[in-house]
Amino acid sequence: MTVEIGLVLLIIGLALYLFASEKFPLDVTAFMILITVTAIPLLFHSQWLVDRGVDLKSAFPTVSEGLSGLSSTATVTVLAMFILSAGIQRSGLIHKLGKLLAPWMDGPEWRQLAIIALLVGPVSGLINNTAAVAVAIPLILDMARSSGSQASRMLLPLSFFAMMGGTLTLIGTSTNLLASTLLAESPEFGREIGMFEFTGVGAIVLATGLAYFLLFGRWLMPERDRIKLQDEEAERFILEVSVKPRGGLVGKSVSEAGFAERSGAEVLRLVRGDDSRVKRAETTRLKVDDVLHLRATRRQIADLIKSDDLEVLSEFGPPRRVRSDGHLARLLLRNDRIFKGNTGKRVDFWQRYQARLVGLEVDRVRARRLADEPLGVGEIVLVQLSATSLEKLRRHPDVVVLDSFEDDFDRRRMWAAGLIVAGVVAGATLTPLPIVITALMGVVAMVFCGCLTREDLYSGVAWNVIFLLAGVIPLGIAMTKSGAADWMGGLLVATAGDWHPLLILMALYLITTLLTEMVSNNASVVILVPVAISIANLLDMAIFPFVLVVMFAASTSFLSPVGYQTNTMIYGTGLYRFTDFAKVGAPLNALLMLVTCTAIWGFWL
Repeated sequence: MTVEIGLVLLIIGLALYLFASEKFPLDVTAFMILITVTAIPLLFHSQWLVDRGVDLKSAFPTVSEGLSGLSSTATVTVLAMFILSAGIQRSGLIHKLGKLLAPWMDGPEWRQLAIIALLVGPVSGLINNTAAVAVAIPLILDMARSSGSQASRMLLPLSFFAMMGGTLTLIGTSTNLLASTLLAESPEFGREIGMFEFTGVGAIVLATGLAYFLLFGRWLMPERDRIKLQDEEAERFILEVSVKPRGGLVGKSVSEAGFAERSGAEVLRLVRGDDSRVKRAETTRLKVDDVLHLRATRRQIADLIKSDDLEVLSEFGPPRRVRSDGHLARLLLRNDRIFKGNTGKRVDFWQRYQARLVGLEVDRVRARRLADEPLGVGEIVLVQLSATSLEKLRRHPDVVVLDSFEDDFDRRRMWAAGLIVAGVVAGATLTPLPIVITALMGVVAMVFCGCLTREDLYSGVAWNVIFLLAGVIPLGIAMTKSGAADWMGGLLVATAGDWHPLLILMALYLITTLLTEMVSNNASVVILVPVAISIANLLDMAIFPFVLVVMFAASTSFLSPVGYQTNTMIYGTGLYRFTDFAKVGAPLNALLMLVTCTAIWGFWL
C-alpha cells in the first residue's frame, strides 16, 4: 500500500464515520470531502515528497476535477428529474391514479399490497422514486382510513416497492444515474448505461419483492397500528354541493355511482326543494340542482371543487361558486358581535374578508340548509381565498387563521405533464440524445406549458441530494487516480478469486448493502463502482454486471430507516421502531441478493 492509497483510505474512513454518525448533514459532509481531496495536493504537494515517491498531484483530483461533481451529467440529470417530478406532482396525475385505484383498496390486505406495488413500482421507474413516495404517502393514509386497514402495514411496503421500482430504469433513482456517469468516465467502459438496459432485472426484483410481501413479508410487519388517523378525521367539514346538469350523477343514486368510494366523502343529507332526506340520501336517484350535505377533509374538498359532477357551494348557495384555485383555510371565529347567532349568509364572508365560506367544522347541523345554520364564537369554519386575502386575514381581529391548505394540483396540465415525462423517456431511448439533454428539454417544456412556475423550479428540488452528489463524486476520482480502487479490488480477488463468479457477485452485493446502511446509497456507489471495475479487470470479466450489482444493492438496502431516503420519509410518518426495518427488510435483502445476482450472472456472465 502506497502513501497515496493510505491517505485516500483514511479520508474514506473519516467520511464513513461522519456519514454514519450524522454529526453534520450529509450534504455538508460531502462538501467537506470535496474540499479535502481538492485541497490536499495544493497544500501538501512538494518536490521533497515527489523525490520520495509520493506524488499527491497525480493521486488526487485537480480543482476542475474536484468541482466536476457540480457539472456532472448525473448531478444535472437528477436536478432535472426532481423538477420534472415536481411538475408531475403539481399536476395531480399520481393523485388521480390513486383515486382511480382507491375502490380496489377496500378488500383483503394482499390486494392492497398488489395495488401499491403496481402503482408505485412503475411510477418510481419513470420519476424519481423519492418523489413518488412523497405523493403516495397521503394516498396510502386516505386508503387506509377509508378501508379500515392499518396504515403502518402499508407504508413500509410503499417505501420498499418504490426502491425496487427505481431499479426498472436509468432515471428511477439518483444511484443509477451516478453509476452510469462513473461508467461513462471510465476508460474501460466509456459509455453511459441505456435507459432500459437493465429493466429485465429490475422487473424480476419488483416481482420478487411483491411475492415476498404476499407470501411471507406481511406476516413480519407490525401487528398494531401506531398511526393515529383520528386527528385528520376531527378536521372534517360539512359542506354543500349541487348536482351539475351534465354531470355523471344525474339519474343515479350516490350508492349506484360509487361516489363515497371514489371521493372519500360521507353523504349526510339530500335536499330537493322543500324536501329533506337523510336515511334515503344515498339511495335516491339524483336530479339536476339537488343539494347534498357532505362531510369531507380539505384534500377531499379540493378534489370536489374540481369535480365534473358536482358544484361546491360557497356561502351555501348562489350566486358565488367556489373557484378551482386558491387556499383552503381553517378560521377560528372570535368576534362576538359579528358571529354570535348569525348565519354564514348574513355575515357575508366575501364582502367582509374576500373569502368564500365553504364548510363548517361541526358534528352535525340542525338546519335543513347550511345557510340557515347559526354560527358562534369559538367555532371553526373553512374558507377559500387567495394568497393575498389570506395574508390580510391573518392580521384581522375578527378571526384567527389556524392553518391553510393550498391545492397545488393543476388538472388542466395533468396530461401535458405526463406526456412530457413520457417524451423525456422516449427521447433518451429512441434518439441519440442523452438523458440529461432530454430531461432538460422536458423542464423547459413544462415551464412553457404552465405545468411549473418559476418558484417550482427551485422548491421542487431536494438540494441536499444535489449537493451530496456534487460532493462525493471527487472522492471516486481520488479512489481511481490514487490506485485505492485497484488495491481494494485486489484484496477481494485475492480472497475470493477462486470462487464461482456468482459467489463473487453475491459478496460484492453484501458489501454494498452493508456500506449503504452506514453511509448513503450515493456514497456507497461512488466508493464501490471503481472497486467493481477493478475486480472485473482483475478477473478478466465484463465490467457491466459487476457495476450492476453495486447499483442494485445500493438501491435496495432495506435494513434501516437511514440507508435510503424513502425509508427515512416513512419512518416518522409510520411511527415505526428502528428494528421494524431490519425485521422485514433483512429476509428480503437476502432473497434479493440471491435473485439479483443470479439474474445478472445469467444475463451477462
